[in-house]
Amino acid sequence: MSNLEASIDTHIAVVVSQFNKDISKKLVDKFEARSLDCAASVELDFVYVPGAFEIPLIAKQLAITKDFDAIVCLGSVIRGETIHFELIAHQLAQGIREISQEHLIPVIFGVLTVENIDQANARIHKASEFFDTALSMIENNRSF
Repeated sequence: MSNLEASIDTHIAVVVSQFNKDISKKLVDKFEARSLDCAASVELDFVYVPGAFEIPLIAKQLAITKDFDAIVCLGSVIRGETIHFELIAHQLAQGIREISQEHLIPVIFGVLTVENIDQANARIHKASEFFDTALSMIENNRSF
């Protein structure tokens, strides 16, 4: 058992985009299910935002509080007929990276960036991996 699995005070914030709401709901359900299967005692706080573009602002507000061991960003950005997909995906990735580096907290990119709804549905299982990544990064972060 790792040190984190023995820990009883792990607190994760989850910022969820409500755009493509059905996909977000499935990601949240899978994420929560994985947290219940975990040996670690983990408290989850969910914050919902209108779309993926709004995730970095709220993630930064959460990071500033220093109340969380990690922040996980969940949602999906699905390609359309314009360049909007590229703009949102790029800004989201950049914002998440900047928050993590500035505040020295793991911020997990759990937003699916896919071509279509079928690809998004095929990747719902990734929510479990996003949870595991958060735990791994919390443990790594605590070692410093």
